[in-house]
Amino acid sequence: MAAVAHHICYLCTRKFADAGALSAHEQYSQLHKQNLDRQDDIIRQHKDEVFGSVHRLRQQLHDAMNSSNPVTSSRAGAIESQLRQQLGEFSQAQEAIEYRRAGSDPAKQLRNAQAGTLRPTWQEMRCGHLTLEAGAACWQGGKETNEDRFVLNIELLSSDGLSIPGIMVLDGHSGSRCVDHLTERLPAVLQARLASKIGLTDENLREAVVEACAMVDEEFLTWARQQEAMDGSTLLLALLYELASQPGRTRLLVANVGDSRAILCRATGNANAQGSLQVFRLSEDHKPNREDERQRIESLGGMVDLHGVWRVFCPEQVFFGGRAIPRWGLAVSRSFGDLLLKEPQRYGCTKVLPGQLVSAEPELRLVELDPSLDRFVVLACDGIWDVLQDQDAAAVCAGQAGVELAAHCLVKHAFAAGSGDNLTAVVLAWRVNS
Repeated sequence: MAAVAHHICYLCTRKFADAGALSAHEQYSQLHKQNLDRQDDIIRQHKDEVFGSVHRLRQQLHDAMNSSNPVTSSRAGAIESQLRQQLGEFSQAQEAIEYRRAGSDPAKQLRNAQAGTLRPTWQEMRCGHLTLEAGAACWQGGKETNEDRFVLNIELLSSDGLSIPGIMVLDGHSGSRCVDHLTERLPAVLQARLASKIGLTDENLREAVVEACAMVDEEFLTWARQQEAMDGSTLLLALLYELASQPGRTRLLVANVGDSRAILCRATGNANAQGSLQVFRLSEDHKPNREDERQRIESLGGMVDLHGVWRVFCPEQVFFGGRAIPRWGLAVSRSFGDLLLKEPQRYGCTKVLPGQLVSAEPELRLVELDPSLDRFVVLACDGIWDVLQDQDAAAVCAGQAGVELAAHCLVKHAFAAGSGDNLTAVVLAWRVNS
């Protein structure tokens, strides 16, 4: 006798005649919605309880490590083990919350798909003799909204017919309108600028990226002037390509605007040996206190000051959106949008010279990949790097089976390490085509 397929909503403990009836229940049933909300409340309550336990254990660990009593100090190891366990539970609770936020139930998935906000978290692409795999994870984390974005399916074509796949990570601030504008417009504008160049060369691709960034930023600023919008966003873009004159040699171009970061992980010697992974930065964070950034800002009359973190400030009060803003600052020195710091003189700040205190000009870094040694690239927002060192992030990813799981584990690890920001990571790996 053939097995009978059961269509059950385990949350509501109800059985249905077919998959369509189960789907309708999950989308429209008031009972299902109430049970989902109740489940969310239980998860959040558990997360709060674990957070309280983490706080107490951290205090106990601090006291034990600083105690002169040998008995008390000997307990530090046991307390640290309990703390690791509780941090794991804490991140697991957040994982459940993020799973629900992403639309794990069919009703939310349908709404997200209809709105175009449901993005694939895995993508396969080709670049010459390599097959590329990109995996992503994006958590709202401790913020009220998620202003991070990622794109895995950039597919550019040069005027001489060469394919250029790419990925990007974006971190919005002061609203999501700028980051959404970049997500939608940058690939298209970049394609147009690249198509205008005669053939694919390193210099032509560099020029296309710089020109596209300037054009997309000006597009958004034009809208922001009309709406008096303060939104901004960082950008981390990675493009892979092979030149027609050098087949089999894959280049990686990384463009950075802001404080997201890209790293390249390379095996040395025996790839299976412990500690055999080298990490190289492919971007440098654009922080206002970086010496060259500080000099550029201060030469235009801007200020760099420590206010919680280092920030770039207008040197005097500005008037924006019908109100006076006595002190407006930003924790990055390069970004898209951020109209007030691009054109402060337009809004009553007379102490600055013409120019932009915050720039959307990307810094570019070009490397040639060695597939026999280079293992993967990580692109991640500052919510990851605020709590993890480059080597730690690489180690987390290296131990995972697949790029999507690696990105997920990196985000989860950063949350457990105490990051309260939005958290986004993209991991890119490759294999040589057989």
